[in-house]
Amino acid sequence: MKRSTKGALAASAAGILLLGGAGSLAFWNADVSVPGGAIAAGELKLSTPDCGAGWLLDDGESAPNDPYEPGDKVVPGDVITKVCTFDITATGDHLRATLDVTGGGFAATNALTDDLDIVATYQIDGVDIPAEITEANGGDTVTATIAVTFDSGSLNATQTLSATLNAVTIAAQQVHS
Repeated sequence: MKRSTKGALAASAAGILLLGGAGSLAFWNADVSVPGGAIAAGELKLSTPDCGAGWLLDDGESAPNDPYEPGDKVVPGDVITKVCTFDITATGDHLRATLDVTGGGFAATNALTDDLDIVATYQIDGVDIPAEITEANGGDTVTATIAVTFDSGSLNATQTLSATLNAVTIAAQQVHS
């Protein structure tokens, strides 16, 4: 065999040995084991609401405790309300949650439903609260007033129309601060 062929074979063998060792080139290194630990999640929950019976009508002429009966005719500016109470379970360090009305809406839409607005306000121990709770509210009872307001600026297109309100849900949505 020629010397050049032997040299080429030796160079190839050396290259294969170097490539085979790729990734095993040693640099100094060290590691340490960090112990694990228990992790426990908090809880955010609303109890089943107590809403009493029916809705109330505030027509601006009588107290807002007149029962609203299906078939009663509302006019622009009227507000139909339902008052519900529920308990809050809120545990967890720096827990924050917002309260909001979800669901609701109407079975079908028309000019009347376009002018009906659904909002809720909240109280704890008779004091208005923003729609935000924290872990400090765990165990509190919230009074939510759900209001369906017929826009006082409604036009004639809403006359004689009707609407069916779907179930309204009050949701607590955890937010991270």
